[in-house]
Amino acid sequence: MALDFAAAYDELNPADHDYRFYAALADELHATRVIDLGCGTGTLTRLLAGQGRAAVGIDPDPEMLRVAKEKPGGEHVDWRLGFSDRADTSSADFAVMSGHVAQVFRDDDAWSDALQHLHRALVPHAVLAFESRNPDARTWQRWTRQATLRTVDTPEGPVEFWHETAWVSLPLVAYDTLTRNLNTGEETCDRDVLAFRAPSALARSLETAGFTVAGQYGDWQREPLTADSPEIILVAHRRP
Repeated sequence: MALDFAAAYDELNPADHDYRFYAALADELHATRVIDLGCGTGTLTRLLAGQGRAAVGIDPDPEMLRVAKEKPGGEHVDWRLGFSDRADTSSADFAVMSGHVAQVFRDDDAWSDALQHLHRALVPHAVLAFESRNPDARTWQRWTRQATLRTVDTPEGPVEFWHETAWVSLPLVAYDTLTRNLNTGEETCDRDVLAFRAPSALARSLETAGFTVAGQYGDWQREPLTADSPEIILVAHRRP
């Protein structure tokens, strides 16, 4: 049996610096109604809802939402299967895309549509925040078996899990996610493509969609963005 990726997602991604960053930002903004687009297993969404906010979590993967609903606190979130068009008009004062969700929109038209849907869903002067890997940091060079190998315990036995870069044609990067069951020898390989947009391209797309960039950081400690920064973290205000 193949690895249940949705069930293992939180174990494979234990870091919480991004969640703490966005939760702190929501507190600073006194946000009361939030949208988490591409919520995955809903760790951030449940955190925001647990602080007394009305939270909507949107994701196109039914397996991710299955796991999200079963987690403690899942009953306090409005989970929605689908894409950015599932967000209600003028329904939130804070929207977030964590986990590098912005990079799954590899087509510029799809990215533009998502930003326009979020602009529609936010009230005037509301805030949109998200991150994208900095192409200048060339993260994909470290996507190798040696650097990314993890082993996950499953009911079928221990399963190895790792990433390997397949090809690079900026702004697009393709990578494979591979697994191998150490008991059965069963192997899987799934390919994904991500967009590594430059900071200037991200800023232009936000301006075009009706947002004004208010903050730009290079890491989760809010250090300035430089060529060596691992992240491009953007905070933008919705223009009226």
